[in-house]
Amino acid sequence: MSAGSTHLVIYSVSIVIVAWVGGLIPLYFRGKRKVIHLFISFGAGVLLAAAFLHMIPDAARYIGSRLGLPILLGFLTLYILEKFIMTHPCPSEHCDYHRVGVSAFIGLSLHSLITGMALGAGILVPKLGFVVFLAVVLHKLPASLSLSSLFIKEHYTNARLFAYLTAFSLMVPLGAVSTYFFFENTSTTALGYLIAFSAGTFLHVAADDLLPEVHQHSHERVSRLISFFAGLFVLWLVHLLH
Repeated sequence: MSAGSTHLVIYSVSIVIVAWVGGLIPLYFRGKRKVIHLFISFGAGVLLAAAFLHMIPDAARYIGSRLGLPILLGFLTLYILEKFIMTHPCPSEHCDYHRVGVSAFIGLSLHSLITGMALGAGILVPKLGFVVFLAVVLHKLPASLSLSSLFIKEHYTNARLFAYLTAFSLMVPLGAVSTYFFFENTSTTALGYLIAFSAGTFLHVAADDLLPEVHQHSHERVSRLISFFAGLFVLWLVHLLH
């Protein structure tokens, strides 16, 4: 088994576990919203830094100045998806953007499938895989938490909730595996376009889904801002070490 395939397996299994952890939080850790919001703020910093410090520069090495369009397409793909499905990973019980139940499951699953494509592409680029994996993990947990919270609010049975959560947890690995093996032997140009597209999706997730959390609730803004910059700082350190 190649190093890339090994990383693919390890990252995929880890993400499934993280998805389950996120889905179980609403069942066993009610009332811990402050910690969750800090985690989301940290994740926003990680996703932004992953896109700007790692993915976009790597894409530029392969496709040069042509990276603008695929970044924009990646951003718009998730924007349009969320506007039609109207769901995003938000832990608030009073979020106006959510549709409940199966609609949320479909929207977040498609979202996760695209995120998995970013992971698969990242693994194909030396030193980028772990950065993308970290960003995906920090986004996957609140997404799972959101989905589980919606199902609980609709009084789904635990068996039904676990079935949906299992299917949802497999979306990122599905996207990652299919992308990895499809692009494994492709040209660096195609890979560059895919990485740039993935960077655009990361920018949308950070800007539209996660960054608004940094600004909510004035009494927690300072702590959330610190958490956000901590996420940026961690990925900046990773950038320096690479």
